[in-house]
Amino acid sequence: MDSEQLTAEEFEAHIANGTFRLAFVGMSNAGKSYRSKALQNELKFFWFQVDEQIQKALGFADMDAISTWLGYPTSEGYEEREAKYLELENAATRKASMEMHGKNLVFDTTGSVAHLEPSTLVLLKDNCLVVHLDVGEESLHEVMDRFFRKPKPVAWSGYLTREVGESDEESIRRCYPKLLTDRLATYRKLAHMSIPAQLVRDTSAQETLDLIKSKLHR
Repeated sequence: MDSEQLTAEEFEAHIANGTFRLAFVGMSNAGKSYRSKALQNELKFFWFQVDEQIQKALGFADMDAISTWLGYPTSEGYEEREAKYLELENAATRKASMEMHGKNLVFDTTGSVAHLEPSTLVLLKDNCLVVHLDVGEESLHEVMDRFFRKPKPVAWSGYLTREVGESDEESIRRCYPKLLTDRLATYRKLAHMSIPAQLVRDTSAQETLDLIKSKLHR
């Protein structure tokens, strides 16, 4: 599937033939998993969850356990755990980008897809229609507040810096907005299209596909 030149007609043909490959990218809580689950339940898509693959590889029961294991970037040993996390995510993303399951695929990426190897992102974009569920700059403060209320695994990839006299929390709060802003820019660059997350928040699976199709060439 040449996603860069995909037309609405080709989109429909892929759906009908069970060869469509869709990848959602975006911030945590943008709706990637919610939309993916709807496509699985309502239209029988194969739902590939990168979070689940990492969870299994690490032997953890849930994502809360991974969050506790990974910790904050100020925690001792964080960089080694982060490298392992990204190694597993990179491998799972490459695998999912190439596998065929005999049915339409929805690929539920993590927020840290922005930090994967460039060759992996090329593979993802070449093999899937990449759709960014865009929360917009105005929502980044909500993403930050949510992180401190209920942390999820976050790869910082060197974004944390220290200034003299800062506490760990002060450093994290100062640097996190830059991490989010750069991630948002990366998602937009990676995706074939960006759709405001709120437009699909309460849609059915078919309505989500119809919205995506409306943005393709005819």
